[in-house]
Amino acid sequence: MKTRLMFWLVLCLVLTVSFSAISAQDTQYGEAPMLAERVAAGELPPVAERLPVNPRVIDLPWSEIGTYGGDLRDPFVGDSFWSAQMVFWTFWKGLVSWNEGYSDWVPNIAESVDVSEDATSYTFHLREGLKWSDGVPFTADDVLFAINDIHNNEELNGGTFPAGWLKPGEAAPVVEKIDDYTFTITFDVPYGMFLINMAGWPGWELVSAPKHYLEQFHIDYNPDGIDALIAETEGAEDWVSLFQSHSAVGTGTDPAVISRDVNYPTMFPWIYTDPLGTGTQFIAERNPYYYWVDTAGNQLPYIDRIVGSVYQDDQTMLVDVLAGGFDTMANTTDEQRPLFFDNEATSGLRVYPIQSEGGGTVSVLFNMTHPDFAHIFSEKDFRVGMSYAIDREEIIDIVYFGQGHPRQISPLEDSPLYNEQLTNQYLEYNVDLANEHLDLVLPDKDADGWRLDPVTGERVSIVFTIQTGDYGLRFTDVAELLKQYFAAVGVDIIVDVIDNDIWTERRNDNSMEATIFTGEGGYGITAITDPRYFVPVHGQSVWGNGWNIWYLEPNNPEGVEPPQEILDHIDLYESVLQAPTTEERYELMGQVLQTAADNFWVIGISSATESYRPLSARLANVPESWVNGWNPGGVAIAFPEQWYYSE
Repeated sequence: MKTRLMFWLVLCLVLTVSFSAISAQDTQYGEAPMLAERVAAGELPPVAERLPVNPRVIDLPWSEIGTYGGDLRDPFVGDSFWSAQMVFWTFWKGLVSWNEGYSDWVPNIAESVDVSEDATSYTFHLREGLKWSDGVPFTADDVLFAINDIHNNEELNGGTFPAGWLKPGEAAPVVEKIDDYTFTITFDVPYGMFLINMAGWPGWELVSAPKHYLEQFHIDYNPDGIDALIAETEGAEDWVSLFQSHSAVGTGTDPAVISRDVNYPTMFPWIYTDPLGTGTQFIAERNPYYYWVDTAGNQLPYIDRIVGSVYQDDQTMLVDVLAGGFDTMANTTDEQRPLFFDNEATSGLRVYPIQSEGGGTVSVLFNMTHPDFAHIFSEKDFRVGMSYAIDREEIIDIVYFGQGHPRQISPLEDSPLYNEQLTNQYLEYNVDLANEHLDLVLPDKDADGWRLDPVTGERVSIVFTIQTGDYGLRFTDVAELLKQYFAAVGVDIIVDVIDNDIWTERRNDNSMEATIFTGEGGYGITAITDPRYFVPVHGQSVWGNGWNIWYLEPNNPEGVEPPQEILDHIDLYESVLQAPTTEERYELMGQVLQTAADNFWVIGISSATESYRPLSARLANVPESWVNGWNPGGVAIAFPEQWYYSE
């Protein structure tokens, strides 16, 4: 009896599995006409063969079934990958991604994830049948290549596995392949924040290292062909520099290579066909192997192409946008807001309100590790004095058109991480108090009233390096007002406005004296996922620039080993990442933020106010609002793959 029963159970299981497989293969999927034409011409396999067995189905509260077609025309100033902001349309799609509410992770390239009870081991189950944009299968081998052959290769990583989001403890993670679609990542410590961190910016790394493409530049996989490739590659001197010039992933590499190399396979919804640097436009065309579908089985994205147009100045671009030449415009300012409302009929654009994730508008950062100024900038009284010297109400009125109120950089009032002291301290505009604190650090002045360096006896003259790409936050305008305020208390600053690449160079070699930058760390638990202004473990923690270089690139000679109190602070933050429960994370992060409040490393200006994004009024499936910022990925959190032109 038992034998007969077992036979029927096995037979039923086989029939069920067979039926499921047949059903998946027989599913009728829709596709864009431009892809159907390529299928008919024999250039592409049928859509069912291009999609995984179980595509990710996008079912959003605000969306409906859309129609295919159209170019999204996107202008920008400059000629860099970051200026174009294509990073937001593409990169925020890893093994997991943000849910539509920007509150938790959801499976993406991974169909599911199993987490061990102690949060040390994560088993990823990939969607079977995933393919890179060139049609080659995406498998566990690609993730292992990113971790083991790139991050954990001692020649490529300078001898040390990079610290940070993929190394929460002392040792590099252990990655084990179970089969082509299953692998396990195990850490030496609990890492409760791993999947949430992966939903943000870092997650792209593990899905952007196509082994079949990059192995040709790797000495372990192509030892006989490396010399010829080095000779063909400008700037390559050895296999390491060769690999770094071609890979988007790894130490010393540039993610923007994806925008220059049209042969670089990705998992992005749109892929470059006409790259940046080849003219006045770039074109990113739909990925025929993209793994998202709508609820009716139509492959996404709906929009055929994103076409970027390069401008040399903001004003000319704005005129053309308001005249109806484009479908959107990034980095808009409060000053421009009335223009977009007044010209909706002419521009064809609708203005969408968007909420900032920031804990403030901009941050004022003095590099406490700069070789010439560390002895000044590291004094809390200096930073407190400079904060009291700022007339925030005037900046808000002049630069931000009366929007907002004085505020330091901190989690928002409705965040579980809110800290009242961090938010409200040293905000008063009080020249007397400013001088009182500055006198404790820089008591001597020259005949013209400028403060003198107590070590060199020379006038303290600080270069504020300001980048042109200011995300609509008007860094330069703020800097010019700060120049006046700081002069009134005897501190001279020089405003040096440069392009983004030079700004990055100065940050990377720790020559940045001071700067004005963004204000992340406000919305929800963003202070944990993006702690740049509270802990020097982020590439843009310029207030502790040498410390973050030391942390992220331990063998970089520009790094500065932190003092013990900063090391202890970093350890405390790492314990936040390791904590297996939400309650423990909040408690520990509260301690991190209290330490940041007590030390006052970063100066804020004002609260981040509701911003806006102009988009074509013809676009449908756009949410009425979303949380905008770096960590949610700008427009990525609004799911542009399912936007479509309604007429």
